[in-house]
Amino acid sequence: MNNIEAVNGLFADYPDIVTHANLCDMLRISKNTAYELLRSGQLPYIKIGSKYLIPKSSIIDYVAHHLR
Repeated sequence: MNNIEAVNGLFADYPDIVTHANLCDMLRISKNTAYELLRSGQLPYIKIGSKYLIPKSSIIDYVAHHLR
């Protein structure tokens, strides 16, 4: 099993597009840290109004890439 498959299993209960709040829950990070990840370009997102929508696949890739 590769890193992406392992991480994908961790996030199986989340929808394909997640919110900022989901991101915080998934990564167990604060709101500010989540905003930093988004604004720095480390995680792609779509912003509609004040809502951030993040592809779950991007979060999986991000986590898999940073596993040691």
